[in-house]
Amino acid sequence: MELFTVRRLEKLLDGYIEVKVPPSVRSSVRLTYEWEPDKLTLLEQRLDYAERKWQSAPIVQFRYEEERWSVYARSSDNGAWASVPFIAPHVDFEHQLEQVEMDREGVFWIS
Repeated sequence: MELFTVRRLEKLLDGYIEVKVPPSVRSSVRLTYEWEPDKLTLLEQRLDYAERKWQSAPIVQFRYEEERWSVYARSSDNGAWASVPFIAPHVDFEHQLEQVEMDREGVFWIS
């Protein structure tokens, strides 16, 4: 993936995270992301007070496949990544992030 595209998506995600996580909880909960070639994983991190370190839990994975962004979630059965059938691949990453944020099926966020 082009460096320009990576930087653009990082700016978008940094802004999203700034809005998503209220300042009052940032000392105990945060969102981060990790890049792999053609994959971006959004993670929730919670502070483990007993071990004094952050524990990460992946929320969603975006994969750039055939010039489109596909959305994957962790399977509750075995923890493997599985394509989310109700979010069709799309050329616009921001569109996919909006679909995850709306989470109409309750796959990504706990209400």
